[in-house]
Amino acid sequence: MTNVAETSLNRLRDRTAAGPSETDGSTSDAAAREAIATAVHRRLRPLLVRVAGRPGVGKSAVRAVLESADLDADGLDVQIHESNEADNGATARSTESADVDRSVGDVLVYVFAGAISPDDSAALTSPSRGAHNGTVVVLTKADTLDDPAAAAAAASEQLGLAVLPVMGTMAAGLRGSGSSGTPLVMDDVRTVAAADLGPADLLTVERFQAADIALSGRRREDLVDCIELRGLALLVSALRRPIPVPSGRSAGSTPVPSDDDLVQILVEASGLDALVEAVSAAVSTAAANRDADLHRSLRQIAAGHRHVRGAVESYLASDEAVAAEMRCAALHLGVPIETGSEWETVQQAALWKQRAATAKDSDVRRSALALCRGHVRLLGR
Repeated sequence: MTNVAETSLNRLRDRTAAGPSETDGSTSDAAAREAIATAVHRRLRPLLVRVAGRPGVGKSAVRAVLESADLDADGLDVQIHESNEADNGATARSTESADVDRSVGDVLVYVFAGAISPDDSAALTSPSRGAHNGTVVVLTKADTLDDPAAAAAAASEQLGLAVLPVMGTMAAGLRGSGSSGTPLVMDDVRTVAAADLGPADLLTVERFQAADIALSGRRREDLVDCIELRGLALLVSALRRPIPVPSGRSAGSTPVPSDDDLVQILVEASGLDALVEAVSAAVSTAAANRDADLHRSLRQIAAGHRHVRGAVESYLASDEAVAAEMRCAALHLGVPIETGSEWETVQQAALWKQRAATAKDSDVRRSALALCRGHVRLLGR
């Protein structure tokens, strides 16, 4: 996918490659051009999210959710691979790419179900985990637990990492990714809610199939495939219980949850939004770290090679490079990038200039200066 960053970096690569040939220039200059080409290639290669965990824990559902999500990677191609942690990624599944080290990846989404096993603990504390820019830990099959939130909290304390409870099949079904490929049909849900069902009829698939409902066995299978019995029971309960009348609606009307209302109930119960938000944040951080690594490499190359210095400095002064430094700085300091009116932008530039002047830590000072430069550049647009 072509984007501003790719265009700008390809221009840098072309400019440095257009220098003297190896016969006319020094071997050192040729090495510098090759080093720049390699650094640019590493920045633009696909970003890998590896979904790992023991066999049978529900990785496929988590992978399906992430493949359907719009993960913000600053224009980079995002690839989702699934692997068993025990084989260190050897069985990864998805689009193959020679540029991707599937055994490591840029972001690790580690999936487990039930209690934490010694294998889970070992995988999340192994030295190789340090290669990941971000790790998201998921307690899946949460629909089988009496209190998913409490189970996730206990696992978080045991691992020393935040754990997200996720009802993987339900979340995947909401993304249109049920194993049968059939989307959720709310009219079928309403048919189930209107039937004369007892509480036991939604406890097992067998009881649900045997219940007296004006719905074919296949349509019932599709519902379970999309949102599991736990999700169906939630929607049936929501359709049957009284709902407060929203302001502005006549008191005599009978409020009925809309399809959007029902979907939101499932989203909140499934942990879908929290999962996508956490992985998207890890992906954004990984992309920003790529920029930081690239700029660091370019400065080191330019410092020792006069031939490529002009092209490198021109790139580092570009709008794209300044914006990238700004994103990296904001992540380093844990602050949002504030945008607004011209007056507000001036205030932000002044604030970060003052922060840089008073910072005792050199990393904080560099980050504050990057934010100041970024806001000044925004004023010039």
